Amino acid sequence: MRAWRWGGAMVALTAVTAWMACGQSGTGEAEGIAKAEAATVTLGNGHCAGVVVGQGRHVLTAAHCVAPDASEERTNFEDGRRLNGRYVFVDRGRDLALLELEAKAPVAPLEVSEVLPIPGAMLVFTGRHDRPGEPQRVMVERWGRCPSLPDVPKALFTTMHGTPGDSGAPLVDDQLRVVGLVHGGARCNIAAPTGSVAPEVQRLSREGAQPLARRPVATPR
Repeated sequence: MRAWRWGGAMVALTAVTAWMACGQSGTGEAEGIAKAEAATVTLGNGHCAGVVVGQGRHVLTAAHCVAPDASEERTNFEDGRRLNGRYVFVDRGRDLALLELEAKAPVAPLEVSEVLPIPGAMLVFTGRHDRPGEPQRVMVERWGRCPSLPDVPKALFTTMHGTPGDSGAPLVDDQLRVVGLVHGGARCNIAAPTGSVAPEVQRLSREGAQPLARRPVATPR
């Protein structure tokens, strides 16, 4: 597993204490971060990232990563395996999209939290598996409006340091639940909150898995 890097001017003791309070210490913390890293995928030719969620049949990513005429996408896993998928939900105003995979992902999925992380909350950004670098412990500095997220009254402004191609990668809380997606690279510190799509992920996960050819294509908006 990669070593830690700190996003922004953080105090190590504060973050470690926060994780230990929820049982994320020692071996448990290492296993949790490894799980989050494995659940993070890249899309297509690597232009963006995403995260396996629900029961392992769906990938959550940023809607701005989805071309206007796109209906399908390839996902690339850390171990080199690939799965094709089909977009079943695209919301450009909230910058959220959901990809249904042709088969269950070969990794453990992450849960999507319905709770919006409050300012001061500690999160983790593991980054992409195809790039050198270390996971970051980051803090939610504030909620705010972002012009490129017109339907989000409380975008997450964080201490994260991203790079181009990180869009769609997850931010997870101390229970390893997805709470936000990177909204842009190039050291962008803004994340789109994912709580509003959690019910949709749960609904789709409860439905019987059907072949992609039999599922209707959702019209991106």
